[in-house]
Amino acid sequence: MNLGTLEMEKLKQVEDFAKTKVRSRAADIDEGSSFPTDLVEEMGRIGVFASYIPREYGGLGLSLSTLMESIRIISRECASTSLIPDVAVSLFGEPILKYGSEALKKRYLSRIADGTIGALAITEPGTGSDAAGIKTTALKKGEKYILNGGKTFITNGAEAQFFLASAVTEPELKHHGITLFALDREMSGLSIGNEFRKMGIRGTSTTEVLMNNVEVGEEQVVGEINEGFKIEMDTLNVGRIGIASQAIGISEGAIRDVVNFWKEHKENSKEGALFKLADMVNMLHSSVSKYYESVGMVEGGMDTTLLSSLSKLQAGDSAVKITSSAVEILGHLSMSEKYPAERRYREAKITQIYEGTNEIQRLIIGREILKSGGPHF
Repeated sequence: MNLGTLEMEKLKQVEDFAKTKVRSRAADIDEGSSFPTDLVEEMGRIGVFASYIPREYGGLGLSLSTLMESIRIISRECASTSLIPDVAVSLFGEPILKYGSEALKKRYLSRIADGTIGALAITEPGTGSDAAGIKTTALKKGEKYILNGGKTFITNGAEAQFFLASAVTEPELKHHGITLFALDREMSGLSIGNEFRKMGIRGTSTTEVLMNNVEVGEEQVVGEINEGFKIEMDTLNVGRIGIASQAIGISEGAIRDVVNFWKEHKENSKEGALFKLADMVNMLHSSVSKYYESVGMVEGGMDTTLLSSLSKLQAGDSAVKITSSAVEILGHLSMSEKYPAERRYREAKITQIYEGTNEIQRLIIGREILKSGGPHF
């Protein structure tokens, strides 16, 4: 991963922030299921949100690598805190940047760069990872579209000021008849429904987003009419790399817990536990390799469907195994604030689930391999 001087300086600033401010707050955020407003504001000030946004829209114009490494660094301390800018930038900002009109870019990207929160609202009850099976509709009425339906398990839902929402515009076309709309929170008919309690990443809000006759103009369409499913899949390719970076950061935090424990309790460095540590590092190394490769492919303008799925699958599955091993090694101390491996274990599990479960990733990988005639790495 080739980073310039400015990018390295920015990541050093992010690391200082993570160590001095996030680390001390992580346990309280988790225990209280409390949204870290002050940390989000600080991430806005130090440019975490702005890093990947082009300068002409108020950002820093840095690389995707800088954003992804920022997520990784913050995830070592608190996965909840890292997820907030990850979703805002990679799942809302990225599709606006790549497919939005100039008016949409000017309207939303500068606000993202300042730390205003956005969200992607595509999951619906009963559809899960089937993004093409949605029921939300957008009916044309003159020059307007009227949206009706409900989304669920939307990350950042309670705090987001704008949403990228999918709706069916031509049902007969199935997944080729889905369109994406940029919606503002204050639009009439848009409301936030239930907020869900979670096993991990408790410092983020996960809610329903409800639309009851939400009226929007054609200028709020992202991309073209009926192009929504294609944009969603492209967006998730980048989003899955973000989840891989989160999973890697969680894994690194768990390994650090184990190493720090052994430095203080040298008599417990038994052979069997050392074998486990070796396996943990081996899995982490493989995850990092795929992650670096997938980021490089995005930055090179290549199709990352296969690599982003491989990266999320490897990093997510490994994170669960690595954190589980850390809990086993640390025993009752894994629930301490000093060695919080138990919290990391709960945080790791979601990386196998959201932005397409790892079972879905296996389907994507298998289909991509068959389509291409075999793996070509």
